[in-house]
Amino acid sequence: MNRIFSFAVAIAAALFACGVAPIGAQEAIRIPYAGSLSGPFVDFGERLFNEGVLIATEEVNAAGGIKGKKLEFYKVDVRSPDTAAWIAIYRRLCEDKSNPMLLFNSSTKMLFGIYDDNKRCPMVVLAPTPAGAWSYPDYGNIIFRYMPMPQKVLPVLYSRIKEQLKAKTVAISYSIDDEASFFNMKVARQALQDNGFQIVTEQASKFNETNFSTQVAAIRAANADIVVLSHQPGDGGKVVRQLVDRGITTQVVDTGTAVAGDDFWKLSEGKGKGALTYSVYAATDPRPVVQNFIKKWREKMKRPDGAPDSYVAATYDSIHVLARVLNNAPSLAPDDLVKGFLSIKNLETVSGVVSWNSVGEIDRDKPVLVQLGDNGVLLPWPTVR
Repeated sequence: MNRIFSFAVAIAAALFACGVAPIGAQEAIRIPYAGSLSGPFVDFGERLFNEGVLIATEEVNAAGGIKGKKLEFYKVDVRSPDTAAWIAIYRRLCEDKSNPMLLFNSSTKMLFGIYDDNKRCPMVVLAPTPAGAWSYPDYGNIIFRYMPMPQKVLPVLYSRIKEQLKAKTVAISYSIDDEASFFNMKVARQALQDNGFQIVTEQASKFNETNFSTQVAAIRAANADIVVLSHQPGDGGKVVRQLVDRGITTQVVDTGTAVAGDDFWKLSEGKGKGALTYSVYAATDPRPVVQNFIKKWREKMKRPDGAPDSYVAATYDSIHVLARVLNNAPSLAPDDLVKGFLSIKNLETVSGVVSWNSVGEIDRDKPVLVQLGDNGVLLPWPTVR
């Protein structure tokens, strides 16, 4: 009996050494949370973990976890904006076979950075927050994105703006050295032109600038009907604050990377109220799945008059989708996880009814157009009367 027991222990030890824990020995399903945990985006990475990951994981585990085991996430810093350092970290994560997959909550730039390695590494990546237009011909090996994509939503948003606001001319402000902002601007430019808008000025700036006086002066001189922003939320907020401080009250519209983020509201000092964009959800959506989440978020964050931004909502949603995938998958092997994601059809979530029809972008039943209200709350637009 002792020999049999010793042999079993030896086998288990060997499996652990190879990074494959026997299912019965696993106390929890642990997944790396790759977020911006240092540098200019540290507040973003920590906020999404505390406001989205932790709340959703608590709910998943209260409902039984993953086949009776706890779901856990451990933090990994993507070292944004240092792409080279992040690629090295990603390669180590791939080599560790105890990681069944990766939850990626950072920027489009950092997701672009691991594209080539993902094609060689059989590691499923769920990316709730990258919102930039995709510039590669495919999604690496197995990358699943969650945010609405500008190619699908911007034509709808700009068509509705033309219809509702009777706007004809556009001034553009964008970050030239940020991938999401730059590629979204390319999509936006085409969608605006397709809808008959005249672009009267384009003002470029670099990521994390603080003084936009030159750009603001040019926008004032252009006297356009709307101002379209394509920046990260923080930079977008600073641009709008400086526009308003200089007396420019032109309607602000987004390409999807700025207005729906909490940093936009904070750095605009509330002057971004009324800006238009798209989101994964609107805070006044009466569905119980939405209102229960908002209620819990308000209690946890002690912000009774606020609501989660689009990135937090996408992160929260993604954890619940991920739990369904893990519970339905026969194993944690990449092929089984991919099949699990592709089995998600017409699932009701905070962000509407969602499906994955292929690796890459998620499909939603309809776009969610929103306007920024008091305290940065995302409200449906146009308002239904």
